[in-house]
Amino acid sequence: MGSDFNLPQTDPQVVRQFQKEYLDMSRKGDEETPNACFRFVWALVHSPDPAHVERGLDLAQSMIKAGELQQQGLNDLVYLCAVAQYRRGSYQAARTQLNEYLKVAPSSHQAAELKSAVDDAIVKEGLIGVGVGTGLVTVAAVAIGLLMSSRKR
Repeated sequence: MGSDFNLPQTDPQVVRQFQKEYLDMSRKGDEETPNACFRFVWALVHSPDPAHVERGLDLAQSMIKAGELQQQGLNDLVYLCAVAQYRRGSYQAARTQLNEYLKVAPSSHQAAELKSAVDDAIVKEGLIGVGVGTGLVTVAAVAIGLLMSSRKR
């Protein structure tokens, strides 16, 4: 999971509140339902519960596909997808979405900060990967060396 460098976190009560608002509006066929869903997505992707983050990502992606919001809202959903991807540790996906978002909102400090955190996480993940790879190569070299020395005897 991504370290939540400076992201707000919602508690379960807030998630329930926005879920209720969304469901109530949805049942009534209220024209504000997409906006209520957006708020619900926001609460979900900022929840510490990984299941909420996944649900928020799914809802955001569905809303983007359906084109249920004006362009600015759709752009903001891309940002929320990036938040969810970051929180679940999918840094490359988060980076891709942030790059897309920053094309339409280049002055977004929030997105730029998140992108910096994503880039840091990618570097850290890469360094860990290099360390693991180096360790595996070392183990393999030692094993081959032991095999070779045992055959010489």
